[in-house]
Amino acid sequence: MKKSNLPFVDSKEDGAQRRLEQLGYPQELDRKLSVFGNVVMALSNVSPVMAAFVYALAAFATVGIATGPAAILQGINVILIGLILGELGSMYPVSGGLYSIVSYVLPKPLVFIAVFTFMIQAFIYPPSIAMGVAQYLQILFPQLPQGALACSAISAITLIIALLIGLNSIVTSNRVAKIFLALQMAVIFVFLYVCFANPQRSLGDVLFNAEMLNESGTGTVPVTFAAVLMGIGILCAAIDGYPASLGFSEETKGSCRNVGKAVFISAATTAVIIVVVLIMGMVAAPDLFAFLSNESPLLYTAESYMGAIGATIINAGIIISSFGCLVVIINYMARVLYTGARDRIWPGKMNSALMKVSGKGKVPWAATILIAAVDCILVFASDIVTLITFGGMAAATVYLLIAIGSINSRLRDKESTRPFKMPLFPIPSIIVILFLVVAITSQTAKDLAIVGGLLALALIYYFAYIRPRDRKEEKDENQ
Repeated sequence: MKKSNLPFVDSKEDGAQRRLEQLGYPQELDRKLSVFGNVVMALSNVSPVMAAFVYALAAFATVGIATGPAAILQGINVILIGLILGELGSMYPVSGGLYSIVSYVLPKPLVFIAVFTFMIQAFIYPPSIAMGVAQYLQILFPQLPQGALACSAISAITLIIALLIGLNSIVTSNRVAKIFLALQMAVIFVFLYVCFANPQRSLGDVLFNAEMLNESGTGTVPVTFAAVLMGIGILCAAIDGYPASLGFSEETKGSCRNVGKAVFISAATTAVIIVVVLIMGMVAAPDLFAFLSNESPLLYTAESYMGAIGATIINAGIIISSFGCLVVIINYMARVLYTGARDRIWPGKMNSALMKVSGKGKVPWAATILIAAVDCILVFASDIVTLITFGGMAAATVYLLIAIGSINSRLRDKESTRPFKMPLFPIPSIIVILFLVVAITSQTAKDLAIVGGLLALALIYYFAYIRPRDRKEEKDENQ
């Protein structure tokens, strides 16, 4: 992997492109996105409606109303992560996003732990989104085939349609994203209006007197602080997606600072919208036991006040916004695989295949197709709660390493240019590290074992393949 910690001069006109070339990469993708366009792509990847109505299902099912205090803590965490990513993303405006950042700020063994964990998310998030779309389609149209197999089939069809859109130019994808984002903002506005107009309990009740279903599901019991900590880990998947802003770094116009601004704005907006939606959905719920027992708790709140027609409108908004999210996340993750191949982290022939870019649309078509193909298989082999829970653990691990890397970067590279400088360093980094260590260690033994196994696999891959290959190439160059 190419590295350059040399100082550089940022330019409002083409600073990001010049920095990319200084890092040793050619400008192959099409720079057509403004900061606003970048944020639109990131928020479409986040999909606040999808996050609240689908991803948060795992939190409600696991920790109940403790989702409220957990969401506030994770929201603060996300804003701090946004500051970290803003600084590092402006220094290394490369389309690999989090993967590219860790490759510059961490020692190589830790790089491959982060890379491996992050790459796995490319094959976790899209199928979970597609399954969410399918489930809400089955609710909205009961005449559709029901059951798990039918849900998987609908999910696969949804992925294929999203793939076809993603194979077009970034301009086309951005237009689709803008339309879907506008629609989901309208859905959120309507939902929040209803919730603010019909409060059933105080904010304090939700935050300090939280309950969850008992083991038999026949009643509720008070939650413990341990449940709140577990909720933070799960919500790492729900209040996520904003790093997609970095995935479009090579397609964002202007300065390196623009990249940093875009990711911070994306993170802060993500945190505020999703936290408010989750908490107000609980504040307005007519009955908390019915809320927690419902297949879709927030939809239960909406239907209680808006009736069947209103719930149908919300449901349609969920489907539309989730599909928009799917289009963007496939685009984003394809660029991560493309950048990884460009840095030769995969076996030789696989790198060559994943680096292929379409002539007209200038998109990494091979990586895009690979993600969609694997995800079409996964929707038949997984359930959405498992995917979301594991996705949260994977995300928390990557963000923990990013926070460590931000401290390492400041200590090691004191002369490096930082177009978007994190304020109050090292406080944001330290708080994020503490947050995530507690959140990760609060998960179940099974989830910890799975993540530990993946980390071990990443190290084996590095020491068995990457390190010997790099040493051989260095030896050949010196001869």
